[in-house]
Parts: sequence; C-alpha cells; structure tokens
Amino acid sequence: MTEKTNKKDSSSGKKHYSAPALEKGLDLLELLSNEVDGLNIAEITSRLDKSVGELFRMLAVLEQRGYIETSKDNDKYRLTLKMFSLSNRFPPIKRLTSFANPLMRRLSYVIEQSCHLVIYYEGKGHVVVQQDSPSTRIFSVRLGAEAPLMNTCSGHLLLAFSDLEKREIMLNRIPDNHPKPNEKAFQSILNKVVKQGFESIISAQAQGVKDIGYPVFDDTGQIAAALVIPFIGFLDGSQSKDTDLVHENIKSIAEEMSRLLGFEV
Repeated sequence: MTEKTNKKDSSSGKKHYSAPALEKGLDLLELLSNEVDGLNIAEITSRLDKSVGELFRMLAVLEQRGYIETSKDNDKYRLTLKMFSLSNRFPPIKRLTSFANPLMRRLSYVIEQSCHLVIYYEGKGHVVVQQDSPSTRIFSVRLGAEAPLMNTCSGHLLLAFSDLEKREIMLNRIPDNHPKPNEKAFQSILNKVVKQGFESIISAQAQGVKDIGYPVFDDTGQIAAALVIPFIGFLDGSQSKDTDLVHENIKSIAEEMSRLLGFEV
C-alpha cells in the first residue's frame, strides 16, 4: 500500500501529502532533465541515493510510457520529447505556437536569419518555437533548449517587461547553477531594455552572434514571450540584410503576435 501522510505547513497553511512512488518517478524525471547525454542506472542510483531495486521498475515503466529511452550505443537513460509535447498541449502555449510558426517562417525568409520564441518557466527561458534560416549558412537554437535569465537576450526581455512582483518570483527561482544578477548592473540593463523597447546584445554563449529580440505581449499587457534572432554576419560580404531591416521586421512580427494574443499595440 502506498504510504500517505497529511501534514500542515505552518507558513503556508497548506496540507502536504506524501506519495513515495510518485516522488521517485518525479525525482528521476527531474534528474534526467539536466543530463543531455543521459545517465546509466549506477549514476542514477548514486545521484538519488537509492538502490537499483528501488528504481529499476520505475525506470522500466517510464520507458514503457515513452517518457525516457535508452541510447542504442550505451546503457544510459535520457528523456524523450514526450514531456515537451505534453506541455505544448497547454492552451496558452498551444495558442501561441499555432500562429507563431507561419509568422516566424515569413520572418526568417525575409531577413535570411533563424529565429526562435522563448517563454518563461520555473526560473529559465524555454524555446517553444524555432525556425531555421533559408540561407545555406545557419545558426539556430534547438527547440526545447533552456536559456538563463541572466546574460541572454530572451532573459532580459522576459524580466524587463514583467511586473515587479512576477520579476521577484522569477529571480528567486533561478537555478543554483545559473548566473545570478549583480543588482546595480542588472537594474541598469532592465531600464535600458524597457526604454528602447527591445534588447540587442552580443551573445554570451556563441562567438560572432548578436542576439536581437522584441517582447510579445498577451491580452493583459504582460509579456508572453520573447522573439529572438541570433544574427550572424558573413565575412565574405554576401550579407543581403542589415540589422536595421532585421529590427524593422522582428518588431513588426512581434507586434502582430501580440495583436493575435489580444494585446492592443
């Protein structure tokens, strides 16, 4: 029989329940979510401080249900895209991605650059739509990739255009292994982004890339997503679109997305 306890948290007034089997499954999923190359069962049991017997059946069921898989080349378990697929069935994200795809396809063909759409979730940005450039030379971000809130174009936009209460929650949930804000410099960045209405910074993750992004707002006036272009210049002079045209087009597409979400631009 599954053990269940009923305790009351004095600080929140909420009751807390224990479901050990479910907690083990969630621990497994959360652990593997941070491991791109996966982990073998010995590494998993060591990280979670559990025995093979405690986790073997849990791994087997998660694999049967399609949440995890083992690599053909080794015995490592890794997450599939099933959880990402489930999260995109959530109505606000599904609504956003349904009309974002054709707009971003149009944008990438006009400016000959890749683009991606980032939403906030649990202390990080998450790429929910990605469109490659039609150019033969491509730089793009993987669909489902995570973006730190600090030192990224999308992170600055998501923080700058959130209200103070939401911003505080977002900052408090930044993972321990992600960069933390320097208060004075951070506030200066947010003020600059709000004043100019966009963010444009040299990428902290990739050399030779300039990230340009604009906010997408929902019907309440809150930022729903950040539309970002990792702009790359060509050394041979074959670049047919300059940054001014990029700004003009990405701003226009971001505003069109906002209108479709009910925001009065």
